Amino acid sequence: MKRILIPTDFSDNAWNTILYAIELYRNVPCEFHLLNTYDLEPVQLINVVSSQRIGHLYEAVKIESEQGLKMTIEDIHNSKPGVDHTFKMISKKGALVDNINKLSKNNPFNMIIIGTKGATGSKNIFLGSNTQKVVKNISYCPILVIPDDSYFKEISAIAFATDFERMYHKAEVTPILEFAKNYNATIRMIHIYDEPGLGPLQHYNSSTLEHYFKRVKYDFHVMSDFSTVENAIQEFIEELEIDILVMINYEHSFIERIIKEPIIKKMTFHTTIPFLVIPADTAI
Repeated sequence: MKRILIPTDFSDNAWNTILYAIELYRNVPCEFHLLNTYDLEPVQLINVVSSQRIGHLYEAVKIESEQGLKMTIEDIHNSKPGVDHTFKMISKKGALVDNINKLSKNNPFNMIIIGTKGATGSKNIFLGSNTQKVVKNISYCPILVIPDDSYFKEISAIAFATDFERMYHKAEVTPILEFAKNYNATIRMIHIYDEPGLGPLQHYNSSTLEHYFKRVKYDFHVMSDFSTVENAIQEFIEELEIDILVMINYEHSFIERIIKEPIIKKMTFHTTIPFLVIPADTAI
């Protein structure tokens, strides 16, 4: 049985993420863990001098968190999840990343599924602050990020963006293979080049991928360098009707560059399809 962690702040994007996860794993036995974290905002503490008063405030947000999770579970059961799906509620005080680390320590999750934005997310920001922190700091578990306007449909094409500059390990490609096998989907490897042709190292690495993908449908696509890598990937997604975009998060990778962008800056990379961030093997 798979263990799936879904952080939620009870926003529309979080609810859509839960529905997407249920459909994605509808025929797979899963234990979904819904995590809501809570804390007091600094503005709530400005005029509070009594420790007893702080305790009351924490109790209030704790109750709100627990009630929100109970309502979410009720809504899930009303939406008819998979017959082999079970759901657990987790309400925790503190920062989201810290709590994910604690929960994962003794019993790791197979996947973390999170929405791009929370309740206060701006349309001009690609990743909300919590999602950005999760992608940046969780380096031991695949993370599937669901855009706020993405709705589940059968997966037929998976885009794997790569430059073939590094060795690929089995642990890195396993999540890709699972989706490809479960949905009989084609893995479309996309290489965006600034110089035509592959070098000897790139050829070796691409042959390694061919070996891993030999039991599923796959193909290679090369695209000349656009004004930005972001534009090239977006063009590829639209042209080949991609359902999920996959990237491996390693040093100097495209996804690392995205998550280092200032959160207040308007991102040029906006995808309407889910994207899977897989940690590099050195961190798995």
